[in-house]
Amino acid sequence: MDYGVLGAYFDGAVAKTLAGVDIMGANESHQHEFNGVGPLRALFGDDDIKGMRTTFAYLDDGADPIFDHGYTTWYDARRKHPTRTEYRLYYNDNAAMGMARPGDLMVLALHEAKEVVILFARAGSTAESQVRWLFALDGVGEKGFTPSAREDTRITSIAARILESIGIEVSMPIAAENFLDGMIEKFGESFPKGADFSAYSASTLGKLDWTGDPDGCLVACYEREEMLFRVFERHLLERDLAPYLGSALDVDGVLRTTMSAFQRRKSRAGTAFENQLSMLFDARGIRYSAQKYTEGKSKPDFIFPSIDDYHDPKFPVARLTMLGAKTTIKERWRQVLDEADRIEDKHLVTLEPAVSEDYTRAMAKDRLSLVVPSSLFETYTPAQREWLMSVNDFCRLVEARQHE
Repeated sequence: MDYGVLGAYFDGAVAKTLAGVDIMGANESHQHEFNGVGPLRALFGDDDIKGMRTTFAYLDDGADPIFDHGYTTWYDARRKHPTRTEYRLYYNDNAAMGMARPGDLMVLALHEAKEVVILFARAGSTAESQVRWLFALDGVGEKGFTPSAREDTRITSIAARILESIGIEVSMPIAAENFLDGMIEKFGESFPKGADFSAYSASTLGKLDWTGDPDGCLVACYEREEMLFRVFERHLLERDLAPYLGSALDVDGVLRTTMSAFQRRKSRAGTAFENQLSMLFDARGIRYSAQKYTEGKSKPDFIFPSIDDYHDPKFPVARLTMLGAKTTIKERWRQVLDEADRIEDKHLVTLEPAVSEDYTRAMAKDRLSLVVPSSLFETYTPAQREWLMSVNDFCRLVEARQHE
């Protein structure tokens, strides 16, 4: 699903790798300013701009993003000098900058209506890799700001997820509303079971070539279900929130409703991905068991060819395959290592773009193969791409073992 181009959300963006002097200036001397070098001046122009609303964010893989809000001011400190200029960008104290360390990536983007987004991503994290990919920030250093080179990037559902992680709400495509009446007719005024919604979403795509293009079909199903879910969710939220938005705002009612919607959204994503993978395996005639216990409380997402074969001590270990499934992985990938003790070489499928090299090196060391739709390979480094496994490659692997 296409949510427009990156340039529709930002008027421009620049980035730098934080140096020690940047951190010292912010956290010790309380200078709270960046020198207005050329790329910043190209972004803000020559006129002073006071009190721009600013969102600050710090991104790390091991925790939820830290958000803070304040203001930035762009000004020429030598405005009255007849020949010299000295532009600076002033910002207020904020929690995100307080978390930043030398080596972290800093991105400053100008949002619509002269609102500023300043985000920091921990060095070596997947968050940093994804932000670098989204804004095309190769070659960013400490000496100055580097402009983004990717304003024409199309925003897919996967890229939209990254934007939302930094507090940017994506615009729903107008065509998405065309599906609402059909969903109301089929499901009424409540969400159906996850498997039913996944099957319906896939059906709206017409005939899917799971054999010839499993990578493309999996991404298409994910993006279509993500879009339909958002359309239906918005419709139901408008209905559920209406009683609390009268002349006397019921804050508690609004909070209860929105928290319930947030929890539903959070729990749905993983289940939907598992449903889509099941559709893939069923369409290709691949035998599997989903969400079955192997040892104790260990319950892998998928065991091939079956859980009965896994528990049969006479069944050859070389023909067993285990697959974990996570739309996003962060540091949760290590959970897969403790599942299915009989299988030493494990697999994890994800829709996460630009996973950090630190993570993929650790995965390879722990004999975990990362399975990624081929369309996302470009978000990884050349060295990573040689090691990645596509969805089609994984299907062929389990099919070959199934017929041995």
